[in-house]
Amino acid sequence: MKNNKPNHLLLGAAAAISVVFFWSGWIVVSRLGVTNTLTVFDITGFRFAVGAAVTLPYIIWRRTWQGLTPLRVLVLTLTSGMPYALLSYFGFTFAPAAHGGVFLNGCLPLFTTFFGWVWVGQRSQISQLVGLGVILIGVALVGYEGILSSSGGMTWFGDVLFLAAIALFAVFIVANRVWTLTPGQILFSVTIVSATVYIPVWLLWLKSNLATAPRSEILLQAAYQGLVPSVLGISFLNIAVRHLGANTTSVFLSAVPVVAALAGIPILQEMPGLPAWIGMIIVTAGILLALGIVGIKKPGMAANDPEK
Repeated sequence: MKNNKPNHLLLGAAAAISVVFFWSGWIVVSRLGVTNTLTVFDITGFRFAVGAAVTLPYIIWRRTWQGLTPLRVLVLTLTSGMPYALLSYFGFTFAPAAHGGVFLNGCLPLFTTFFGWVWVGQRSQISQLVGLGVILIGVALVGYEGILSSSGGMTWFGDVLFLAAIALFAVFIVANRVWTLTPGQILFSVTIVSATVYIPVWLLWLKSNLATAPRSEILLQAAYQGLVPSVLGISFLNIAVRHLGANTTSVFLSAVPVVAALAGIPILQEMPGLPAWIGMIIVTAGILLALGIVGIKKPGMAANDPEK
């Protein structure tokens, strides 16, 4: 029998590249959505309404809520559900796609390392700590346009919202590792519980432009927000990790900030300045160091295993 390892590697690489485009696309589509007709509350509603409609049959069939405690459901919902989504989408109303890519993806290793140390006493190897320092330098360069540039407007505020969102998501990542949760438990807590709480509030009290938004805009946001980053993204991520391993997959995912910035140029007409481009390259290098991929390997928890 022929060795089918090359086929496995090819499948894993194809899946990892798909995730890069899924998540980069989410950044661009989200920025596009909040700067057009629909409100942030509408886009958040699509995320949970469509996601819940798609996953509910599986949740009921597998009874994925079993094994969860109310406290765990609350933590998962607060860290990867409504607050995370609202903070991210509001961030895109102030900051461009390039900033979202760097702050939401590049800063994840920083916060997961910190919360991993606080929660479980996680230790990092020297190369990982150096990587975190490199990421900080890159993030500072990207934020330069929003903080110091006279033309930056409120970009800095969007960056702050991104930091708040990814800090919450980092708690979710650490909780996922500590509690050894199943994908079904995560879908129940993050999607179903969030939809149950958020959708009635959205439809009854929050500002909505569904009645005036073009149908094409509604279909794009509903399909992408509800299906691509969570359902398809998670599925393809699992395939990539299974065939390539977590570290190799993370190498691919480190390209998300740059790919999102490149996609934002033709679609959003957003051209990052030179400091932002340099910062994105530095952040990418820092991610590789923070993952422990570059440097001497020592036992420890990887700093980044992102989910959107």
